[in-house]
Amino acid sequence: MRIEWIESQFFDPGKIENAMIIIHHTGSTNGMINSFEGTINWFKPAVWRSTNQASAHYIIAREERPIVQMVRDEDTAWHAGRSSWVIRGQLRESLNRWSIGIELQGDGQIVRYTDFQYEALIWLVKQKMRQFNIPVDLIRGHQEVSPWKPDPGPLFDWNRFKRALTSVTVPGGEVPSDEYVDEDGDGIVYIDETDDVYIPGGRERGLLGRLFDFLASLFKK
Repeated sequence: MRIEWIESQFFDPGKIENAMIIIHHTGSTNGMINSFEGTINWFKPAVWRSTNQASAHYIIAREERPIVQMVRDEDTAWHAGRSSWVIRGQLRESLNRWSIGIELQGDGQIVRYTDFQYEALIWLVKQKMRQFNIPVDLIRGHQEVSPWKPDPGPLFDWNRFKRALTSVTVPGGEVPSDEYVDEDGDGIVYIDETDDVYIPGGRERGLLGRLFDFLASLFKK
């Protein structure tokens, strides 16, 4: 597995720590999934955007190709937005500064993820778990840490993913009827894509939130 570096301008230097991993999807527009290149261009626009600033550390395409990294692990990507989770017994807010964000191309509400995406995600997450000593219970979906978000969606197979990591299983979501058919049984469902990508801003809180994170970093265990 290879990683290709394409730097986003949407990030904050440094972070508190890499305590968890948050799984996202890139989403869809009018029933068409956001394209891989369109997502990269959204995270690295040719012209600076003052609104809807978003980025992630890694993006994994539906078809086999290198994983793209857009923010360094030690820096803060703008992926989780307003979010919270309990980390080592303490409720943490604004999880961008506590996490690594991984985007899967697609929309887990309308189409299943591909075999390649699971293989690449499992490979990448295992690397980060070892590198930063991240436990499996701190690998979460965006919909868990920000309940108003839909990703990675009910068509993400948490059982398959967690079994491959540690043999620990978790309940999967209820899978909706799938109007898309895997005609050749290769695990890839081809649906229309769009380069007209829109991904909501994922920047964390303002000055007070940054102050809280700074104070938390001084007392983190």
